[in-house]
Amino acid sequence: MRRKEVSAKELAKIVSLRQNNNSWLTIEKGTDVPRRIAQRAYRDWERSQVRDEFKAARQTVGAEELRNHLASLKKLALVLVGHFEIPRPSPELQSAKQFLASILRNNIVGEYGAYGLPSNPSRNTYSTDVYRQNQMLLKSLQDHTDQKLNLSNWGSAYDTYRGHQAKFLEELRQILSNILNVDPKLAEAIASKKEKIIRRKLDGLIYLLWGGILAGKVELEELVSLIKVFSRGDGQAEVVFGNLAQGAIVPDDVGTQAKEACIWTIKNLLAQREKIIDPLLEDVKTMKRVNDDLAKVLNPLTLVPDILHTRCDLCPC
Repeated sequence: MRRKEVSAKELAKIVSLRQNNNSWLTIEKGTDVPRRIAQRAYRDWERSQVRDEFKAARQTVGAEELRNHLASLKKLALVLVGHFEIPRPSPELQSAKQFLASILRNNIVGEYGAYGLPSNPSRNTYSTDVYRQNQMLLKSLQDHTDQKLNLSNWGSAYDTYRGHQAKFLEELRQILSNILNVDPKLAEAIASKKEKIIRRKLDGLIYLLWGGILAGKVELEELVSLIKVFSRGDGQAEVVFGNLAQGAIVPDDVGTQAKEACIWTIKNLLAQREKIIDPLLEDVKTMKRVNDDLAKVLNPLTLVPDILHTRCDLCPC
């Protein structure tokens, strides 16, 4: 016997009657649809409702997860852009790999536990899980930007600069130390605080030279004009370097010699311009170009459309 098909109008009436707690016998009499067929139609309707509700729920959850994913990537992009700058010369400067790892160990997303991480982790677990999470987010950024987020170019430029600035610092320290030892009176006057004075002088010279390197112009006359010595009135003098907050404090009677030592240090370093200064000038140009390229890729105006029109392994289904 051919099964009776329930029309949309009949189904609507069956649903209405059943949801008003009518018995199946009553529904049969009220619709002329056999009770078994009415029951089957009603069960099919209930299953379809569950499927529709589940689909709607999945869409809601998916939209929320996509918003979270987008927000996480934007946060990481903002942090990266903030760190992709030309670092001031320092003996402690990390390699590119170490520097990037130090960035990714921070809780960038700011929602620890949002990705199923333990709610009460140990310090080591916290650090490891956050680092792994950020590594996945970084890969996601690279996938969404079709690998335009090229960190290999950045890393190469960074490490090249790191090597040249190490030579720059070592040569600067060596020249200054040698010159201070040439003047017996100066050497004797600063003997008790020699390391501290050398450190202050180095800080000042690095400040002046680095300003010129960043500006792409390192000229002896301009650098020398920024070094001045002032008597403090307490038997001491201060050698100041432009507008650097703190200069080098030396005995008043060797203030002029201390200033001259700094000037001769600059002269000797610039005599090796081709070996020491020019590579850093070229490094700065390269790093500025690489950093600008990364900033364009990570700019929200270009990044958000890239994310919305592409997929990565972390994208919600």
